[in-house]
Amino acid sequence: MKIVNFVCTFFATVALAQSGSVGINTSKPDPSAILHIENFNGVSATATATISGGAITGITITNGGSGYSTVPTVNFYGGGSVVNGGTKARATATLTNGVVTGITINNGGSGYTTAPTVVVSGGNKGMLFPNLNIANLSSTTTPVASPANGLLAYNGGANSNNKTLHTFNSTSNQWQSTIDAENTPKVAYLDFTGSLSALDNAVAGANTQLMVNPPAISGVSNINGFKVVQNPSSGGYSLVLPQGNYLVEVNLNLNSPQESPAGQGGTAPLSGSTYYLMGYFIDFTNDIYNNTSNTFTGGANTRKEVPIVSKVNTNHLATWSYYYSVPANADANIIGGLRLRLGRMQNSTFYDLVNVIPTGSYIKISQL
Repeated sequence: MKIVNFVCTFFATVALAQSGSVGINTSKPDPSAILHIENFNGVSATATATISGGAITGITITNGGSGYSTVPTVNFYGGGSVVNGGTKARATATLTNGVVTGITINNGGSGYTTAPTVVVSGGNKGMLFPNLNIANLSSTTTPVASPANGLLAYNGGANSNNKTLHTFNSTSNQWQSTIDAENTPKVAYLDFTGSLSALDNAVAGANTQLMVNPPAISGVSNINGFKVVQNPSSGGYSLVLPQGNYLVEVNLNLNSPQESPAGQGGTAPLSGSTYYLMGYFIDFTNDIYNNTSNTFTGGANTRKEVPIVSKVNTNHLATWSYYYSVPANADANIIGGLRLRLGRMQNSTFYDLVNVIPTGSYIKISQL
């Protein structure tokens, strides 16, 4: 394995040690060479993290480092957050005279099973790719004549193609846009865990906490800052989301057994049939969550009703959609805590038990 070290200090001096060509001013790059770019010339700071309940609760600086001219970034690697479908923690460093003197946890994340590695990254420079006018993705003459397979360039021209990095694919013989992270859909999926039996002999208008069991967060979830937090005031779990707009879709697989005793609360099938109107509602409560103190403040409530016609002992799917907005706040730690309660709709003709079946029950959140 050939390794190339490319070191650029803040004084613009360059040291280049090369045991194989990596394609810098060469037509025959060595594919086994590694190009390493580093623009920090001081002593890197080090720190360790502690976790509790799957979240990072503390960071200890073991070495403040030296030579920082700008505030470094703090990243967390490992710890099981991705594997377990959790969310990545975020933190901000404080710099004094070139030394890291403090690290503030902005978001403790979720899903950590072991303490992650803390990496403090210095530097204030990046890699600049050629800025080209790639107006025609199929052109092999303009702006580059006979582009090489894998050539990278940024489309900065006045054209309708994506303003992002492009790579040339010699198989399709055209330029292809790389992923634009800002346009990637941000979603979160939660599967229900454990069974829930509710509304036993309950009249219309009665409701109960929906998420009494901690939901399983899918590993494909990618909404930054999203997490599920136990709400001490309700005893259940709330969906915590940062400032922004979201579409929350709740899908429940429900089943109501034969009522006992018969006719409970006026239970009766629809006239001339064996079907019942098993109507339900969900109360979406917009609590305010303080991400620093881990506390909830009660907010406004919105009720969404869904009429369902079904037989007893028969699974029936109920679906709700709710537009959820977390208003902007000067304090980034004041965010949203959405609480859900399941209830029996007015004019239902069935007033006995309903079972929420985990298989087929889920919540999807889309960031708009």
